[in-house]
Amino acid sequence: MVTLDEWNALRPQGGLLDLSAAVKLRLTGPDAQRYLNGQVSNDVRRIPDGGSLPACVCTHKGKLEAFVMIARHGDAFLITADAALRDILPLRMEKYLIADDAMLEDVTDAFDLVHVFGPHEVPAGLAITAARTGEPGCDVWLPRDTAAGLAFTRPEAVELLRIARGIPSWDNELSRDILPPEARLDETAIDYHKGCYTGQEVISRLRSVGRVNRLVLPVICDAGQPLEPGWTLTTEDGASAGEITSAAWHPAWQTGIGLAFIKRAAMDSPLLAGPASTPLSVRKTLDDPKP
Repeated sequence: MVTLDEWNALRPQGGLLDLSAAVKLRLTGPDAQRYLNGQVSNDVRRIPDGGSLPACVCTHKGKLEAFVMIARHGDAFLITADAALRDILPLRMEKYLIADDAMLEDVTDAFDLVHVFGPHEVPAGLAITAARTGEPGCDVWLPRDTAAGLAFTRPEAVELLRIARGIPSWDNELSRDILPPEARLDETAIDYHKGCYTGQEVISRLRSVGRVNRLVLPVICDAGQPLEPGWTLTTEDGASAGEITSAAWHPAWQTGIGLAFIKRAAMDSPLLAGPASTPLSVRKTLDDPKP
């Protein structure tokens, strides 16, 4: 559990997040930009040297295969994703790399990766601008096994910050069973004007002629009680409304907060969660100040 002092210090001081276990790929070659732009949902042509942007890797049916951060360093693209995708992402990216003059390398074991968020001191290394926690920050690439001595922010505190800011994560809100707009990834990781990429037709159709039937949204317990992932949500008349996917205790508000998949038809209704029918409120964000 995150203490009040820990939470209050996190906001003005920032922190360090250890991402060394993340899958790390390096793409180079004359066709690298063209090839990559045809595989992901965001426009990699907009990435400046030393910058990055988030993107989705999708199936032809528009389902999410990976959520990635893509950085540019000189003539190379650096692609990172959750460690759970170590055996999946390299194969997916190589699948369509056939006649392109580009080379994809798995450099996961060659580097440590540290994310610095907020006004925290940046360790020496290759720094790439990246926003992973809803505020300005950077990814720092370090030689393998050199990040061990850094003072990392406790994962529980980072998780609380993630939930409060409504940021989905892999194996909680993100999986290969969802459409990216369901997790609101269209707000940050999809460029609807860039042209073709795998899954683009479905993603564009969702925007132009339809809409997804559920969304990931932050929730807050109205009763000062903790929440649990896996709790089902219902409306006051007992209709199914969704499921909590992430949960944490907010020390400043003294109540449980979470992220949940919520059916669109139930978003404007009072919701109840779990076996005790705990009352919830739905918010666009739970970032301070308290709603």
